[in-house]
Amino acid sequence: MLASTSSLSRQVSGLLLSSSSRATLRITPSLPLTVRHSHVGSTPLDIPASTTLEILPFPPHPNPSRPLLPSLRHARSVLVKGPKGEVVVPLHDCILLIQPSSSTSSELTLAIKDSTQKKQRGTWGLTRSLLSNALTGVSEGHTVSLKLVGVGYRASIEPDPLPRRSKLDIALGSSKSFFLSEAAKQAEIDRANRAKEAAEKQGPNMRLHIRLGYSHPVLLPVPHGIQVQIPQPNRIVLKGADKEQLGLFASQIRSWRKPEPYKGKGIFVDDETIRLKTAKKK
Repeated sequence: MLASTSSLSRQVSGLLLSSSSRATLRITPSLPLTVRHSHVGSTPLDIPASTTLEILPFPPHPNPSRPLLPSLRHARSVLVKGPKGEVVVPLHDCILLIQPSSSTSSELTLAIKDSTQKKQRGTWGLTRSLLSNALTGVSEGHTVSLKLVGVGYRASIEPDPLPRRSKLDIALGSSKSFFLSEAAKQAEIDRANRAKEAAEKQGPNMRLHIRLGYSHPVLLPVPHGIQVQIPQPNRIVLKGADKEQLGLFASQIRSWRKPEPYKGKGIFVDDETIRLKTAKKK
């Protein structure tokens, strides 16, 4: 009887110990989470010797006839100039530019105010990528190649006889313009005038004449700041300093004949490929 009582007490004490250990494990505080930094945003930027950076105290306004996005109202602008042209990059208020004190250093590092905010970390890497593309564009230039695949598809370049009006001209000519200040308005006017002067040095306004199997040719005016070359009748090469502008113009050309998966015809950008499908047999 005594043996059974002692064994029962040992079992009860073991249960109490196990329950207390479980309780102890449950109330153990979790370890603090480490804040993730942006590997892209924290990478230093190498500034070429032929380029200059100028920080403007107002955000860029590419379309002054429409209100500016709320996320850009408190932003600034970075004007990147080089031998190939100039590019404007928005600089959000949470982004900090850090340049080494050494006068011989040509590196630029970006930082943010609060690394615990996910939105700021995303803006950190985005701004660094935009600045990197701008520095490469104004110093070396960007290139986009398009290939026309199809019977009778061909392209040529010709002078554009029609007058042009930019978004800035439309905003200045209308009664409604959404400039944040007179300084921002004057900066946009000066930048547009410099772009026009550079375009006039290159020659008259040009346009693309493309035949894509329609009953009419496709005529696309070439934006200022983009150079178009036609090395072959079925190949178009776009060059410019602004990578975003190049991509938009290339997508505009591609939208007239997107690649189709049955015969493989269409306009292909760079190394774009598609997987061909087999037609259904009746």
